[in-house]
Amino acid sequence: MTNPTPEFTPAPRTDLDNRILGCLPGAYPWGDWQRDAFAAGLYAQLASLGRAVMREAYQHDWCDRLKYECGIDNPDTAAGMISCAKDQPHLVEARWQWLLATDGLRFDPWEHQELPENSPEWTDLRQRWEAEQTKELPREVIIQKEAIRYIEEFFLLNQLAIIDLLQHAVSQTPEATTLWADFTVIGTEIPHRIAHSGVVRIELDPAGTSLDAAIFERVEES
Repeated sequence: MTNPTPEFTPAPRTDLDNRILGCLPGAYPWGDWQRDAFAAGLYAQLASLGRAVMREAYQHDWCDRLKYECGIDNPDTAAGMISCAKDQPHLVEARWQWLLATDGLRFDPWEHQELPENSPEWTDLRQRWEAEQTKELPREVIIQKEAIRYIEEFFLLNQLAIIDLLQHAVSQTPEATTLWADFTVIGTEIPHRIAHSGVVRIELDPAGTSLDAAIFERVEES
């Protein structure tokens, strides 16, 4: 006697599903986003990468937190993707490449083991992945990446948190490179809101080793 084949019940369509199914070829939201990115002056490779993460977030049904980050059905974050990519192209490119490499924080890029999106293991895995990348980065970008790493460590953030470095200044001497930057952290709670903000200071020696780091958190008065 054979076991009966389990019945598969498809998930009900959402309003977004119906709108996307009704799109003409070339008129999907990620295509519209790419055209907006081109019009805003984003270079072709990064605009194509942004289109890919938006498309994959929807088609591969990434978690709601990543759909929000990737601008799915959210004009504000879709526009924010463009402005962040223009202001910090290297940081944004690394983030988008990481999301694609892991299929939205689902599978590690080496053994393809599945992990929950909010697993703390993703932080170490991303650091390993970034260490294996061969693209040479400007000194300013290296210290910005160290600032993001330090913010993650300071606030015990997982890879679903969105960290934005805003206005920043970099100074260099023969002994050290120092970064001062405003930052915001959008947490993982719904509704999405700023969980932390303030100023981060990072100091690296010429070899890229951290000499000093500090965070001055902005506390809202009640």
